[in-house]
Amino acid sequence: MRIHQICARLQQGDAVTGQVLSIHRAVTSWGHESCIYATASDEAMAPLNLGLKAYRRHMRSREDVLIYHYSIYDDNHRLYLESRNRKVFIYHNITPPEFVEPYDPFLTAMCRRGRELLPRLRRCHLALGDSEYNRRELVEAGFEEERTGVLPIFLDLESLGGDHNRTLVEELRDGKVNILFVGRLVPNKRLEDLLDVFAVYHRRLNAHSRLLIVGSTWSPAYNGLLARRIRGYGLQGAVSIPGWSWGVSDRDLRAYYRSAHLFVTCSLHEGFCVPLLESMYFGVPVLARESTAIPYTLAGAGV
Repeated sequence: MRIHQICARLQQGDAVTGQVLSIHRAVTSWGHESCIYATASDEAMAPLNLGLKAYRRHMRSREDVLIYHYSIYDDNHRLYLESRNRKVFIYHNITPPEFVEPYDPFLTAMCRRGRELLPRLRRCHLALGDSEYNRRELVEAGFEEERTGVLPIFLDLESLGGDHNRTLVEELRDGKVNILFVGRLVPNKRLEDLLDVFAVYHRRLNAHSRLLIVGSTWSPAYNGLLARRIRGYGLQGAVSIPGWSWGVSDRDLRAYYRSAHLFVTCSLHEGFCVPLLESMYFGVPVLARESTAIPYTLAGAGV
């Protein structure tokens, strides 16, 4: 029996890719053949991507299992619909289009089409959300509730426990309070709200503090909004956005977590939010907006 996985993109550091790789390692350790197919992949992940065409010769097998990861509209859904494999559908959620509409017409269309397509994908043997919030969206979309469940995102503890940038930790342990956010700089994360909150804290309560926004950027227009917010509050010396374009290395990311006094997110839409668990791993207290999947992921372990 072969286990096939299809996703839109394999990208190092991406939560969906992490789930794909974790499943790949697990089923391989159980003695099954595991194959991964993606529409696109970055250079680091390219060796694992067999390509969608390679899957076609396995589509008619009723013994094989197809695990289909759904996080954005992609034409590869046609392979899922046509496949005769036993099907497992994993829903990672899709950002509601209204969040990105002011910044990116193409992505807005992809998000809208992805959400509209969801009910058509309901025929499967098992449908899993990576949070209870996502599972409930599946039921609302017409998936049979008795065939749904939750498969949380796997946390790579070995990677989190790896080496860190000790020089960076020493620089950040200078007596200031380090408030940390980790994640993509995208509109649904509401970084502008985070800047509003930090401005009040920094001005009125503790001027000896800094905000560290760690993550890759996405839209020049949204970047501009954040830059104007920072200048408007006069926070240029108190807000740092390392890795502004491409994110930071794993060593640096571990250093930021080790140096943080508090993790804060004001996100309005999350399908899971891996940084919440990463913060727990490093013993960093969490302050989060109660929205979408966040209460399910925190499960009472944050404020």
